[in-house]
Amino acid sequence: MKKAKLIEGKIGISLFKMSVPMFFGMIGFALFNFFDTKFVGQLGTDALAAISFTANTMLIMFALAFGLGTGVTACIAKAIGEGDDLKVKRLTTDGLLLGVFLGTFLVIVGYPTIRPLFELFGASEDLMPYIFDYMELWYLGVPFIIIPIIGNSAMRAQGNMVIPFLIMLVSIVTNIVLDYGLILGNLGMPRLEVFGASLATFISRFLTLIAALFILHLKFRMISFKAFSVKGMFRSWSEILKIGLPSILTQLIIPIAVASVLKYASGFENGKQLVSTLQTSSRVDFFAIAVIAALGSVLIPFVAQNLGAGKFDRIKEALKISRLFTIIWGGIMTLIFLGLRDEIGPVFMSEKPDEIFFQYMSEYYWIVPYSFIFRMLFVIETSTVNALQKPIFTGVLTIGQMIVLYIPLAYGLGSTFGYQGIFYAYLIATSIGGVASFLMQRKLLRVIIVATTK
Repeated sequence: MKKAKLIEGKIGISLFKMSVPMFFGMIGFALFNFFDTKFVGQLGTDALAAISFTANTMLIMFALAFGLGTGVTACIAKAIGEGDDLKVKRLTTDGLLLGVFLGTFLVIVGYPTIRPLFELFGASEDLMPYIFDYMELWYLGVPFIIIPIIGNSAMRAQGNMVIPFLIMLVSIVTNIVLDYGLILGNLGMPRLEVFGASLATFISRFLTLIAALFILHLKFRMISFKAFSVKGMFRSWSEILKIGLPSILTQLIIPIAVASVLKYASGFENGKQLVSTLQTSSRVDFFAIAVIAALGSVLIPFVAQNLGAGKFDRIKEALKISRLFTIIWGGIMTLIFLGLRDEIGPVFMSEKPDEIFFQYMSEYYWIVPYSFIFRMLFVIETSTVNALQKPIFTGVLTIGQMIVLYIPLAYGLGSTFGYQGIFYAYLIATSIGGVASFLMQRKLLRVIIVATTK
């Protein structure tokens, strides 16, 4: 029987212990994105702009993977809270099979559509060779992204954050070392430039796949074909997708909105530098938000286990602690990034300086950091909504923030105030989204408590 570890003990300590490894894992992921961008940036503006366009596709793939992972974590954690060990194993095994199916489907559909997809995103013809260098191998490795994320999500459902962190850490370190070698021709490796970045990711993700499946089966004993049936598998898929599908659709909204804004931004004078700014800054921003992203990730199993056990007081106390920490951390990060605004751009193009890119990055970090607290609150509140098994409301919030607000504001303010209008649009949209998510989550929790305790 898998023990529900999160329905007892001190709440603050539990959240802290789980958040620390998740935080370092996310910082590691942010460092990978940082170095990946930095090394490619040494190849010049065109290579960096091309990688910026590929980020849209990567966001879509990760949206699919993390959306399914959210469904897996919430369902398994609730089953653990209910004390149903067989259901835990079935959900884990069937969830992995769902990842295999989805990953294979995406390779078949995605590989032939590279050119039309990136033309739709607004990539110019001179960037296509770089895009093909990166995306052809990257598409073949899509199953290596989806399956390990589902496996790690199953481990997190138990409240174990250390092992997923270690798996992620090995993958990240491997990726950074291979990036340094294969992109620039260091460490005795061939100089493969943009293709080297893709090959590094492919290798590191494959290692992650092997490690996740090995540990999930041998240590946690969560993979089992006992009592397997096709009907039971579809029943598990239905339960996972009930949460996962809205989560996927929610996460897809973000890259769709970003792609729309990037296409608009590419039409500005110095469009390559503006596109590079928007995508590079999104990776840098993650350093500010990583702590809260980690906290949001651990809130999902914490809230789901206590939901299964009917311990609503623990959920409310966890949210109170999380919000207070979020406001303090967000304020600190705002001040730090405002102070460093002129130093961030040169980090990415130290060998081939681009003064326009440096200017855009400085202006971005004079405007957007004021949204940090609201963006972090959005993470906390929507993670809780997903754990409460109401992901459709997260979808509504995300649509409102990114589609209803961000895109029209970016186009409107951009046409009025130029490229800075896009920065202001993001500030306004994410700030409103943060407030709305807080209000919606509070109301949902009250409704669930009343319905459950009648």
